Amino acid sequence: MATTNPPVDETGTKPSIALLFDCDNTLVRSEEIAFDVCASLINTLLAQHVPNPQIYTGRSLQAQFVGQNFSGMLTQIEKLYNFSLPPAEKEELIKREVTTITQELSTRAKPCLGANEKLKQLQKEGYEFAVVSSSAKPRVLAALKKAGQMEFFDEDLIFSAMTSLPVPTSKPDPAIYMFACEKLGRRPAECIAVEDSVSGVRSAVAAGIRTIGYLGAYEVEEREEKGRELKKYGAKVCIEHWEGMDGAISALGAISALGA
Repeated sequence: MATTNPPVDETGTKPSIALLFDCDNTLVRSEEIAFDVCASLINTLLAQHVPNPQIYTGRSLQAQFVGQNFSGMLTQIEKLYNFSLPPAEKEELIKREVTTITQELSTRAKPCLGANEKLKQLQKEGYEFAVVSSSAKPRVLAALKKAGQMEFFDEDLIFSAMTSLPVPTSKPDPAIYMFACEKLGRRPAECIAVEDSVSGVRSAVAAGIRTIGYLGAYEVEEREEKGRELKKYGAKVCIEHWEGMDGAISALGAISALGA
C-alpha cells in the first residue's frame, strides 16, 4: 500500500499526529495470558469470601472485564458479590497479579500479527508513538520487550493508568489519555488512539481523541459484532489487521478535516 509522510506542523519540527496505542491485544497478544492468571486469583479470592461463587475461566473473565486493569476488576467483583476487601489485602493481591503476569508475559508474549512490520514503517514516516494502557507499567514493559517492540517506544512515553497517574484508575476513565496528552505536549485533536476494547475506546473518546478500533485479536466470527460495538462507543474506523492502519489514519485525517 502506498503511504505518505504524516503532515508536519508549520515549524516543520514534528508530525502533527501522535499515535497512541493500547498494549494488550492491540500491540501484543497478551490478554489471554493475563486473564488466565487473573481468573485463578479471583477464583481463590471468591472461594474465601463468597458462598457458591461463579467459577471464572480466563475467557469468561475476559468477556466481562476486557479493557480494565486488575484493580478495576476487583472493584467490580466486590460490588457484584457485595463484599469489601481490606485495603492491605487488596494491595497485596494487586502486587501478586502484577508479578505473576509480568513473569508469564516475559516468556510467552507475542506481537499482534503484522504489528512490528507496520510500526517500523510508521516510525520511518515520522509519527510520534506512545503506549497508553490500563495495565501496570512493569507488565506492559515485559510484554513489549518479549514482543520485540521496545525499539519503537521511548520508555518515558509508556503510560499506565495503574502506575503512571497520581491516583490509579482504569479505562474507561479518560484520565490516562489526558495524562498522556499532557506529557506529550499534545492537544487531543493532534492524537489518534488505537484500541481493541469498549473500555479503551470509551476512555480515548472521552478524552477527545479520534480512535481506531482494532479487531485482529478477536476470533474471525466475532469481529463484525465487536466492530459494531466499538463504533457504538465512538471508534470512527475499525480494522482487522495492522495492514489497514494506513487507510484508517488517512480516514481519520479526512474526518478531522471535515470537522466530524
